Amino acid sequence: MVDEGAGKARNETGNGSGRGNRAAVQAVAWHLRMPTADAADWRAFTAWLEADPEHAQAYDALAVADAELDDALTPPTWSNAALPVAANDDRPAMRGRRVAIGAAVVLAAAGIAGVLLPMGDRATAAVRIVETPAGARRAVVLADGSRIDLNGGTRLTINDGASRMVTLERGEAVFRVTHDSAHPFVVQSGTMRLQDVGTVFNVARVGSHLGVQVAEGAVLFQPDHDRIMLTAGAALSHVDGEPPRMAGVAVGDVGSWRSGRLVFRQAPVQLVAAALERSTGTAVAVAPGLADTPFTGSIAVTGGADRMIPHVAALIGARAEHAGGRWTLVGGHAGP
Repeated sequence: MVDEGAGKARNETGNGSGRGNRAAVQAVAWHLRMPTADAADWRAFTAWLEADPEHAQAYDALAVADAELDDALTPPTWSNAALPVAANDDRPAMRGRRVAIGAAVVLAAAGIAGVLLPMGDRATAAVRIVETPAGARRAVVLADGSRIDLNGGTRLTINDGASRMVTLERGEAVFRVTHDSAHPFVVQSGTMRLQDVGTVFNVARVGSHLGVQVAEGAVLFQPDHDRIMLTAGAALSHVDGEPPRMAGVAVGDVGSWRSGRLVFRQAPVQLVAAALERSTGTAVAVAPGLADTPFTGSIAVTGGADRMIPHVAALIGARAEHAGGRWTLVGGHAGP
């Protein structure tokens, strides 16, 4: 399904610079459509991107311009610290709504912001391991200026060679990537690979589950059969061996763990428990019968575990049991 604006744009004809202008007009129509897109729209959008290189270039220019507009007019509210902004050296220097939209319609910047591909051979280079214990955080700035904010319970392997490769073995991190088209930045997790150009995004790995949320730019997720484009405000959940699931996310909620706030939308309780353990350092187990129960809500990571964990259990319709220094969430409402 394509909106009327995209349909009209697709029917325009011309040549020369008109071809690039048509792609830019279509990109604007798609950009307006995607916040309420359904599965058919996502497939049509991906097909449009792949039909012509100028389509991807035009959409990326629009995404960059839109991010510039957000930076200029909308201070972030989700954290005391500013929302990470991609250090993308292809960004236009112009700021402001009229200038930004004009630039998006006329200019074509570098290619698509991200591609998630099946894992291939790793380049041979020296690697280093960065690890945080549960409840602790750490920021790593790479030689190219890219920044990685690690949540607790996270383990990364960083390839400092020309390939700019990072492997997320477990845990969660926000990536702010410096653009370098000659040396793509790669985030590998499990059997999947994310190739990024100037995007701000959050990635979480818990066992076989991979979650991706995009704050800026675009990411193309490509498992064995589907190709799904995620733009700013989109989220994807993928369990090894199962089809990916798409959802929306408020841009301000991407990486909100950095401000002590955990936001969930239809998340299995086992992932809620893992997020609590990463952010607090408190071991939280989940009874098998409760593990896949979906939870939607926001949790403030404040106070001691003795108060917070029972409160969280009540929020998700469970009760908290404490034994042997470990909390377990089990079925059965504990009451407010």
